Amino acid sequence: MRFADFSRLSLGALAHHRLRSFLTGLGIAVGISAVILLTSIGEGVQRFVLAEFTQFGTNLIGIVPGKTSTTGVSGALISNVRPLSIDDSESLETLPRVLASVPVIQGNAQVESEGKQRRTTIYGVGSSAPVVWQFNTASGRFLPDDDPHAARSFVVLGSKVRSELFG
Repeated sequence: MRFADFSRLSLGALAHHRLRSFLTGLGIAVGISAVILLTSIGEGVQRFVLAEFTQFGTNLIGIVPGKTSTTGVSGALISNVRPLSIDDSESLETLPRVLASVPVIQGNAQVESEGKQRRTTIYGVGSSAPVVWQFNTASGRFLPDDDPHAARSFVVLGSKVRSELFG
């Protein structure tokens, strides 16, 4: 058979079975659209998850102290775990390829102003936190670059606490 014969036979079958041909074409179009849609959704979810994990940067390391209390008998081993200190943070900054170190302590407390009270999480951080964590203050300025061993008391409020306490 020649190409012309194949073409005539195919076009004749398509013309004779119009509904079947339409439904087949519709099925192919829906299938291709579904693959494109699912691929796009998957790509969007992947970008969202990657952005969430890298929002603070991909070159950060968090170091927390080991277990600070032990129970039971440890045999001949004595625990030598100690909390991290500001000196440890300063030592980390002397390492090659370490650009900055941010000592952090976290707790909860009641804050109040002009008779309004709110319980919130409080973070004690160094002045390099905005650079390391890549955030900016909406108004005012962040903490001054004081000696970490004799830092002055300052507060940087989040927008929610600010609006609840000061309106």
